[in-house]
Amino acid sequence: MAQLRDWIAKHPHIRLCRTDARFLLRFLRAKKHSFLGASQVLERYLAARAIHPSWFQRLDIRDPELANLADIGFLYALKERTADGCLVTLCDWGLLDPRRYTVDHSNRMHALLVEAYGDDVLFQCAGVVAIFDLQHIQLAHHSLISLSVLRQVAQYMNNALPIRCKAIYAVNIPSAALWIVNGLIGFFNEKIRNRCCLFRDYDELAEKFDRNLLPKEYGGKEPKSEHMQAFREQCERYRDRLLQMDEMEIDLDHNESYSRHAMLDDIEGGAVGSFRKLDLD
Repeated sequence: MAQLRDWIAKHPHIRLCRTDARFLLRFLRAKKHSFLGASQVLERYLAARAIHPSWFQRLDIRDPELANLADIGFLYALKERTADGCLVTLCDWGLLDPRRYTVDHSNRMHALLVEAYGDDVLFQCAGVVAIFDLQHIQLAHHSLISLSVLRQVAQYMNNALPIRCKAIYAVNIPSAALWIVNGLIGFFNEKIRNRCCLFRDYDELAEKFDRNLLPKEYGGKEPKSEHMQAFREQCERYRDRLLQMDEMEIDLDHNESYSRHAMLDDIEGGAVGSFRKLDLD
């Protein structure tokens, strides 16, 4: 950690960055305490924050747009963790009103969740399982999504996300939304792609995932409202720290691999991956 702090202090392009232990351990633990791996992810993490301010700035649960998305249950973390200690998140992506919101709002809400739990030791060590319920996706949502956007999201997850992604599960996928799922997974690197699974419904998901962890509405024990409230409390608890992160800064006008040009153009793993095909009505 001392080596990483010294590296930040002498970095030619990092102008301001957190150097407290909890923050730096995100990157070290995500890369199994490899200094080289942690430093590379940190550079790309800071670059992503600078390139996509609409995703990473003002991560405030009191912001009217984020508060509304939290109120309707668009995204939240479940109260209980898996037997391995993984945090579980549930996103009902179709609840994103295409008349009011864009993909940027979705990405910003996910950034809020990641940052709200980012300093948690168990989250850093055990990682996260992300569940996406796509049952409410309609044709209007297709206008919000393009392959370019999917590539940018995948690039961030491939190269700049300082967490251990243990699994990504998609449930209740309408046939018209399969191109979105296939497109995104196709841009993931092989490691993340191999951790993606698709399920027809929650009954099929229960064959792989402990259903008791889910909200009561999906076969679990506690009502969805209680999971949502616990998530809001977590965001509120770390609100000041999240807002202070907007002060971090990195210069991107150079020729390094984390430059603005490189981050916008380079995608690790561009071929469409293979995963279990579903025949959906």
